[in-house]
Amino acid sequence: MTGIHGANPDPLILAEDRDGIAVIWLNRPAQRNSMRYESWSELAAALESVSTARGVIIAGAQGFFSAGGDLKTGPAHGSGPMGPAGRVEHAQRVMEQLRSVGVPTVAAVEGAAIGLGWSLALSCDLVVAARDAFFAAPFVTRAVVPDGGLAWRLTQQLGRHRASSLLLRGNRLPAEDAHRLGLVTDLAEPGAAVDEAIAIARSVAESEPGAVELTKRLIAAAEAAQLATFQPLELAVATVAQQRSASEAARDQWSR
Repeated sequence: MTGIHGANPDPLILAEDRDGIAVIWLNRPAQRNSMRYESWSELAAALESVSTARGVIIAGAQGFFSAGGDLKTGPAHGSGPMGPAGRVEHAQRVMEQLRSVGVPTVAAVEGAAIGLGWSLALSCDLVVAARDAFFAAPFVTRAVVPDGGLAWRLTQQLGRHRASSLLLRGNRLPAEDAHRLGLVTDLAEPGAAVDEAIAIARSVAESEPGAVELTKRLIAAAEAAQLATFQPLELAVATVAQQRSASEAARDQWSR
């Protein structure tokens, strides 16, 4: 297992080769694999480094997929007009890169996929989840807005009212319920999601590679236009929400 940036003793992303299947690990287990801006940069590099793999698995280290965006570092990055939501824009680009990978991609969810972590899982072609895992989108309860295309994806898949319940109330969705709703493609026993994901990726990779890639392109084309329209709006709303949050924090500090 190797880090993406060489000598870094604590890489945010790790990659390993399992007989031609690349397993990419989110590697901040002490923070439940929450994603910093740099995590997305390392994930992008990892996706480039496994270009010859027959399949790609995205998983979280030590039994937890991802708690989403790192709340301590916040979504701001850079000083431009979109700087307040710089991480959101970066994540959008990397998830687009993930969707464009020419081989099957599988999310292996143990523990939970929360917020932006759920968005990342849904950006894969297939989602394997341990039966005791759960999904959640507690954006509103944390005074932020959904990002990573999650509002669009849930509304497309579930319809307005079910999506609204998950996004506005932040309820947990158990893996077995997510499977019934079509948000999870396969269930695995606890602790076996990565092995199951590898087996599925190997099975798909046995098909003719060109047919697999062209089929992926057809599926991507079906959603590309709507998602491309939605993402700038998501970014603008995330920017406004972050600016509002910063203003309220400054006002509270001033009033003390």
